[in-house]
Amino acid sequence: MSKSVKGLVLKDIKLIISQMKLLFVLMVVWAIFLAGSMRMTFFVGYVAILCSFLTLSTVNFDEAENGFAYLFTLPISRKDYVFEKYLFGFLLTTVPYVVIAALSWAALVIWQAAEANLVEYIVSISLSLPAAYFLLVLEIPLQIKFGQQKSRILTVVMVGCMSACLGVIAMLSELLGSAVETVSSFMGLGAGMLALITAGIIAVLFVLSYKISCKIIEKKEF
Repeated sequence: MSKSVKGLVLKDIKLIISQMKLLFVLMVVWAIFLAGSMRMTFFVGYVAILCSFLTLSTVNFDEAENGFAYLFTLPISRKDYVFEKYLFGFLLTTVPYVVIAALSWAALVIWQAAEANLVEYIVSISLSLPAAYFLLVLEIPLQIKFGQQKSRILTVVMVGCMSACLGVIAMLSELLGSAVETVSSFMGLGAGMLALITAGIIAVLFVLSYKISCKIIEKKEF
C-alpha cells in the first residue's frame, strides 16, 4: 500500500470517527428494538449495509467546497484515490460486520443458550455481507459520476435500495438455511463451494466497478 493511500485511509477514518455519534445512536436504537424481538441476525445485516453507505459521506466530504481540486494538487493520483475508496469501503463494511456478528452471537448464546445453533446463525447472516458489498460497488461509481449536486436524488435511490435489501434480509433470514440446502442439492454443490462462488462473483464486481470508477474520475475536470 502506497503512502498516499495510507494517508487517505487515515483521513477517512478520522472523518468517520467524527460522525460516530450519529452512528452510535442509530445502532443503540436498533439494538434496543431488536433485543426485544430477538432479531439479532437482522441487526447484523442492518449494520453491514449502513456501514457500506458511510463510504458515500467521505466522497461528499472530499468534493465539498471544491475539495477535489485541492486534493489532487497533493501527491495523490486519481487511481490511488479510487483504490482507497474501495479499500476503505471494504474495511468499513467488513470489520463492523464481523464485530457485530460476534457480539450478536454472544448475546444469543446468553439469552437462548438451549436454542442457539452456530451453523444456523452463520447461514442466517450470510446474505448480509454480499448485499452490502453489492451496494458498495454500485454506489461508488455513481457518487463519483454524479457528485454532490445530484446527491439528494442519489441518496433517495440508495435509501430505497437499502430498505429493499433490509426487507429481503429480514424475510429470508429464517428461510435461508433451507434455501441454501435446496440450492446446494439442486446444483450439486456444498455450502462451502457456494460461498467460494459468491466470493468470486463479488471479487469480479469489485474489479469491474473499480475500473469503471477510474475511467469516470480520469475524465472529470476539477
